Amino acid sequence: MKKKVIVVYLTGMQPSGGKERVVSNLLKEWYKNYEIILITKDSGNSFYEIPSDIKKITLNTPFLTSMKKNRFSRIISTYLNLFFSIYKLKKTLSRLDFDYIYVTSPLNAFETFYAIKDAKEKLVISEHASINAFNRIYSWMKKHVYPKSYCISVPNSRDTEIYKTWGCNALFIPHLVTYIPVKKNNLDTKIVLNVGRLTSDKQQGKLIEIWSKLKNKGSWRLWIVGDGEEHDRLLSIINEKGLHNSVELLPARKDIQKLYRQASLFAFSSRTEGFGMVLLEAMSFGIPCISFDCPSGPIDIVQDNINGCLIEDGNTKQFINSLDNLLAMSSTELSYLGDNAFKTVSRWDNDGILRKWNSVFE
Repeated sequence: MKKKVIVVYLTGMQPSGGKERVVSNLLKEWYKNYEIILITKDSGNSFYEIPSDIKKITLNTPFLTSMKKNRFSRIISTYLNLFFSIYKLKKTLSRLDFDYIYVTSPLNAFETFYAIKDAKEKLVISEHASINAFNRIYSWMKKHVYPKSYCISVPNSRDTEIYKTWGCNALFIPHLVTYIPVKKNNLDTKIVLNVGRLTSDKQQGKLIEIWSKLKNKGSWRLWIVGDGEEHDRLLSIINEKGLHNSVELLPARKDIQKLYRQASLFAFSSRTEGFGMVLLEAMSFGIPCISFDCPSGPIDIVQDNINGCLIEDGNTKQFINSLDNLLAMSSTELSYLGDNAFKTVSRWDNDGILRKWNSVFE
């Protein structure tokens, strides 16, 4: 029987973010049963590993987010990029025989909607951010395109129900776990880890401010791992607070599991989050997690006082107190949380998640 063909259309796979990690994990599984064609706007290079025999096509319409231009110039550049991307995508797709096209952002969904005629039968949209995380233009794109697509996969239960009220065929499909749990950390390293792109939404600046107010940090250290536009500002806060001996900024790396293996706690400070992939990755190593209950993902992963601490969204004082308590815990108390974190991921049903995806495509 001929394999079904799935086109995966993305702005790019070069960033080291959670969305790119999710796609990498899916591609490794999907290519076993389907023919995959990866279309990107950029060069097609990937930070994370993807199967080498997947066919790649580049539109050569990279989205230049770091250009130092005035606001009007950036707006014009954005609209030109949108126009040329739709034109090139439509031309490329007209030469392909495919069953579905999978996208991961409102912009890519909008471009695809105007590049194909049968979005209701073929367009599969995967959400990776909270439903409230976008600006007005992106929100308009979502409300315009999402109800007219074949389906939307949503990784958290809260947003799934909201998308259904929009008239969308919304399916609750959590993300695959990256690391299969094998061995728990000893939790004796006195290292608190944070992993994520250095952006304002991830609020690493707030995490550093919280760290500066802790009473029990003693010899504990905070490692913040990632790349992004906030790097210099975060470094400035570290120096201003005199925390250079206890807070370290580390670049994104492909072997991030080596840093997870060294951590005893994971601190998650995002303002909004569609899922919280790094929470799941941390728990794969038996690391207790502390996180704001931001919209919309952490609540599906973190159980307060069971596998970590779930903090009222935006309640910085509660975060400080809870993290202070975690740092002061005995090895027995911390191990209790770590054991439950490990169990959380051990029960994560990767096979069931893949069956959900097969039901979408079959």
